[in-house]
Amino acid sequence: MAPHLSHEDFFSALTTLLEKTTGKAQGTVLLTQKPLPASEANASPSVLIRATDANSNAPNPKSADKGKITKDKSTKVKIGTVVKSEELEEFYTRYAEICKTRMTGLKKRDRKRKAKAKGGAAKTTKA
Repeated sequence: MAPHLSHEDFFSALTTLLEKTTGKAQGTVLLTQKPLPASEANASPSVLIRATDANSNAPNPKSADKGKITKDKSTKVKIGTVVKSEELEEFYTRYAEICKTRMTGLKKRDRKRKAKAKGGAAKTTKA
């Protein structure tokens, strides 16, 4: 795995990754966080932040030609950085700003249809 990026490099790579996936008709970006234990007794714990494009360039594994599918691992983008606990607040402020401005392709969740299904089932049970 590649070494962890600096915060500035991570933010620029994340911006590029989000722009690339929203520019296409569809795309997935996975954002993960993992606490890292302190290596020394007096050191504070750190957080590992990762982002990947979920290998959205790979062929669909559910397609008819299952025997001919070959995943190209080189197309998968993986980036990560380690944030110390004293830098978390500043990092998350910038991280949230980038995510909010670059995730423009998200669709609003349709809650009306789900609420009607639950409400309709409850009404028929009571009647």
